[in-house]
Amino acid sequence: MREMTSNKVVRRVQLTGGSTFIVSIPKEWAEKLSIGKGSLLVLSLENDGSIRIVPSLKRPEALSSAEVSVREDTTRGAALREVMSKYLMGYKMIRVVFERDDPEFRHVLKDTIARKLIGVEILHEDSREVVLQVLVNVEDLPVSTIITKMRDAVTGMLEDVKAALGGGDVEKIASEIVSRDDIVDKLYLYGLRQLHAALRGYVGLEEIGLRKVEEVLPHGMVLKNIERIADHAASIAQALPHVREAEKIKNPISTLSDKVSEFFTASVHVFLDRDKTTANRLLDVDAEKLKALERKVFDELARRIPEEILAVRLMVGSYRRIFDYSTDILEATIDLHDIT
Repeated sequence: MREMTSNKVVRRVQLTGGSTFIVSIPKEWAEKLSIGKGSLLVLSLENDGSIRIVPSLKRPEALSSAEVSVREDTTRGAALREVMSKYLMGYKMIRVVFERDDPEFRHVLKDTIARKLIGVEILHEDSREVVLQVLVNVEDLPVSTIITKMRDAVTGMLEDVKAALGGGDVEKIASEIVSRDDIVDKLYLYGLRQLHAALRGYVGLEEIGLRKVEEVLPHGMVLKNIERIADHAASIAQALPHVREAEKIKNPISTLSDKVSEFFTASVHVFLDRDKTTANRLLDVDAEKLKALERKVFDELARRIPEEILAVRLMVGSYRRIFDYSTDILEATIDLHDIT
């Protein structure tokens, strides 16, 4: 019996030999993938009760090329988002075609590619076209390594905020901190490209360090949370040059920075270890202590140096958001533990 519904094929289970269940595979699918007598198929038993069938020697080919058309009415933001989308989708080559010559936007495009995307090179450029080639392979770094590198970059940003409060060229240090946000963005987008490739079958889950397809969502959420944490670390750095009484806020802000950084680092550590017990302790005990410290620091600084209230509110608020995103990572840890 065969019934076609969209891309679904319904088969009736047959019993042979009194104990063996048999289900035939669609002929069109077998011919498309060159499956014949004696071919091996891998059956993955999923947690939801479904079975995923994959030819053992055949893997979907990664998307080869895509085109992004930049018309006169296309905004630069829309064009850049389209290029980013093609990168995340897994395309190896991206052609950006311009309806009219726009040297300024070509410069913006090349600058954005250099700052935000890993392994992308410009193969060709003229007045109407820029051709991008993605040279990096998604399986080169497991997702856990990407998360670790993002964590280390963010931790370094927060440590340098403390250093800037201690003196030196504040504007230079702040600029360096902000520039490292681009490194985190690069890793974030690269990680998303990996996860998408695994979902589409371009690489195996085990090749990027995952065990089950259900793990993709928690890892994607953690990548996004760390990327947002880096944004707030950059916001804190941008506020530093506007602080006139750095010496007066140094100790309270440094204390808050240390505790928030420790909480963030711990949240990533327990996620990578899938440590549900520690995640719950951090959420139930440490999180409450950190909330109290954040309120204490803000109230103290607002009372002592009201003239710095705007900068203080921005900095303390960003530390609070870093804390919030860290709690999201801990909650993702619990979700991941329950999956496994």
